[in-house]
Amino acid sequence: MLLVALWHAFEIPHAEMPAGVEWVFNVLSVYRVPMLMFLSGLLLDHSLRKRTGMYVGGKLRAIAWPLVVWSAILLLVGWPADAANPWFWLGDAAHLWYLGVLLACYAIGLLVRWVHPIVIFAAGFIAMELIHTDIAFVNNTLWFGLYFFAGAAASRWLDRWFRVRWFVPGAALIAASAWAVYSATVNGYVPIAHWRPLVLSLLGVAAVVWFAGRMPRVRWLEWVGERSIVFYVAHVPLIFLTVRLIGETFPAPLMFAVVIAVMLSGCYLLARYLSGSVLFVFPPIRARRRPEPYTDEKVRATER
Repeated sequence: MLLVALWHAFEIPHAEMPAGVEWVFNVLSVYRVPMLMFLSGLLLDHSLRKRTGMYVGGKLRAIAWPLVVWSAILLLVGWPADAANPWFWLGDAAHLWYLGVLLACYAIGLLVRWVHPIVIFAAGFIAMELIHTDIAFVNNTLWFGLYFFAGAAASRWLDRWFRVRWFVPGAALIAASAWAVYSATVNGYVPIAHWRPLVLSLLGVAAVVWFAGRMPRVRWLEWVGERSIVFYVAHVPLIFLTVRLIGETFPAPLMFAVVIAVMLSGCYLLARYLSGSVLFVFPPIRARRRPEPYTDEKVRATER
C-alpha cells in the first residue's frame, strides 16, 4: 500500500515521472497491487467464518462505504471525473478502483464456502482469456481477482510453504525480479492479462510472504497496516490538493519532497485521530433492545 502511495506521489505532480524513478516503480509493479490482492485473499477463509449477514455487512461498512465517501471527496477537490458514470462509483477513477475490485472479489468469495478457491481461480483465468471489454472495472476484476483467489487457495497451504528450505523461495524471488527488470526495461510497465506475468508475479509474491514471515516485527509498519484503508483512500486527494495549491512554484525534486511530506503527514494525522470516523467506516447499526417484562420476581426483588 505504501508503494502504491509513493508511486502516485511521483506520478500525479508531473505528466512524466523521472525516468529512473519510473523504471523502479515499473519493476515493483510485479509486487505492488498483486501483493495487496494476494494478502486480502489470504484472509478470506477467516472472514467466511462469520455469518453471511455479518460478512456482507462488514464489507459494505469497511469497503463500500469509504469507496463512496472518497469518490465524493475526489469530486469535491476537483478530480476530473464524470459523476454520472455509474462505473465511477465503483472506483473507475483514480486509485479507488482497488476497493471496487476488492468488493467484487469478496462477493464472489462467498462461493468458497462450497467451492475450493483454486476452482474459482481457474475459472477466472479462463474468463480473463475469453472476455475482452473496454470497462476497466471488469478488466481489473478479472486480472487482479486472480491474485485474490490465489491468496485464498494459498492460505490452506501456508504452513507447508513456510516449512520449505530458503533456496526455494529464494529462486522464486530471483525469477520474479529478473522478469520484472526485463519487462520494465523492454516493455515499460509490466504487462497484464497474460499467463507469464501472472505466474512470475505469484512466485515473487509467495517468496516475499515467506521471507516476511522470518523478519523481525516492525511496529510502525504494523500500525500503518492496521489503518491501511486510511492511507490508501486519503493519499491521492492529499497529493492532488497539494499539487493544485503549490502549482509549479518549486523545481521538480523539491515538489516531490513536499508532496510526499504532505501526503504522509496528512495520512498519519487522519489515521491517528479519525480512522474510526464516518470518513472510513460506516457507523455500526445497533438493534434496539426490547425492555424486559417486569415480572413478579423483579417486583419482589425491588421490594426487598
